[in-house]
Amino acid sequence: MAIITLTTDFGENDFHTSSLKGAIYNRMPEAIVVDISHQVAPFDLLQTAYLIRNSYRDFPKGTVHLIGVDALPNPLEKPIAAEINGHFFIANDNGILSLIAGEFAPDEIIEITINKYEDFHFLAKELFVPVACHLARGGKIGLVGRKMDFYKELTLLKPVENIDNNTITGMIIYIDNYGNVVTNISEKLFYQFGKRRNFTFFVRNEKYMEIKNKYTDVVEDFSQEIKYHGRTMALFNSSGYLQVSLYKSNLKTVGGASSLLGLEVGVNVRVVFENP
Repeated sequence: MAIITLTTDFGENDFHTSSLKGAIYNRMPEAIVVDISHQVAPFDLLQTAYLIRNSYRDFPKGTVHLIGVDALPNPLEKPIAAEINGHFFIANDNGILSLIAGEFAPDEIIEITINKYEDFHFLAKELFVPVACHLARGGKIGLVGRKMDFYKELTLLKPVENIDNNTITGMIIYIDNYGNVVTNISEKLFYQFGKRRNFTFFVRNEKYMEIKNKYTDVVEDFSQEIKYHGRTMALFNSSGYLQVSLYKSNLKTVGGASSLLGLEVGVNVRVVFENP
């Protein structure tokens, strides 16, 4: 089964998304093309990484993931292909793969050199697509270029642990369709660092001293559920990240945690634990 996923910041109103898909089917009519998202904010690597990292493992091993975000010709960010955790990823070497890989070390990293890089305008279509089809057919990754020992890493986006102050400082990395505000503080880190101590989670002017197990835990009486609409809560989402949510939010009507609390990507958050 030849599966190629696409994640881009192209949107749906221009021709770029359909052109990219057409180029794949022209080379490989039997391919299964799956859209992860084409609505990534322009050049937003943090949002891109969150979407791919939390979806790619649900695909079969051997799936090829083409990343068309920040995919511009740049002599300092060469195009690369990498095998990570049994999956193939194609992107510019801009740090995106370090955010996706997490605890998995890459099995192989290749700088793509099969065509003259400087001649391309639409890099995702003209260079990434041929490589994606080659890998989807079962071709060897080493045939598309020369081996690299490492790729660029973005380490500044990781939460900061301060043992002296009993504090984890993180940031908002994603706002979903409901206005839920997702941070880069994982459940694993939270409990490893906090060791089940009492805490206060600070998000601008809001603070939370309890984390719900699931979204509906904010409702104490379902016979009067409407009373709980709009109530905010902190919880770990299905991907294991600490987030702030608004019960039954709707960004187009009542608003969401992001709009009502004035939050956006890049805002710092902080968890302060009690002294041991």
